[in-house]
Amino acid sequence: MPSTGTHQRTLIVLLLAFVMPVLVAYAVLKLGLYQGGSTNKGQLLSALSYEQLAHENPEAQQWQIIAFLPEQCDESCQDNLVLMRQTHQALGREQQRVRPLVFTQSDSDLSAVKQLSELQVTQATANDQVVDALAPYALVVVDPWGQWVLGYPHGSLTTAEHRRDLLADLRKLLKLSRIG
Repeated sequence: MPSTGTHQRTLIVLLLAFVMPVLVAYAVLKLGLYQGGSTNKGQLLSALSYEQLAHENPEAQQWQIIAFLPEQCDESCQDNLVLMRQTHQALGREQQRVRPLVFTQSDSDLSAVKQLSELQVTQATANDQVVDALAPYALVVVDPWGQWVLGYPHGSLTTAEHRRDLLADLRKLLKLSRIG
C-alpha cells in the first residue's frame, strides 16, 4: 500500500501539471509579453470616424483610400498620390467599391491639385480636425460607414513590398466585408 507521502507527491505533481500552465499564461498576458497575431500591415485605427471629426463623409457607402495634400507636395507626396491610383487600379473588379480621395485646404499645392483629375482621384475640402487626424499618415483606409480602419504612417510605403501590403490589406477588407 502506498504511503501518505506518495499520495501527496502525486497530488502536488497533478496540481502543478494543470495549474502551472494557467498561471504562466495569466502572467504572460498581464505582463504584456504576448503580442497577438495580426495579419494587417497598416496600423489599426480604432475609434476614429468622420462623425467624430465633425466632417461629412465625402464618399458615403464607399470604401476610401484617403490622403491629405499639403502646401508643398514633395516627392513622397507625389508618390503617395500615384500609389493611391495604382492601388485602386490593381483592385481589378473590386475597384468600383473603393474611391481614392484626397483632402485639400485653401493653401494646398495648386499644381498637385490640378494633377488630381489626371490621376482620377476625388478631391474634398478638409476641416482642421481631419487635417490633424491625417497628419501622421501618408494614406488611410476608410470603410463605407466613415470609420477610419487602417493608417499607413509617412515613410512606411517606401518599398515595393510595403506598397503591396496596402493592396493586400484592402483586398482582405473587401473580401471580408459585405458592405460598400
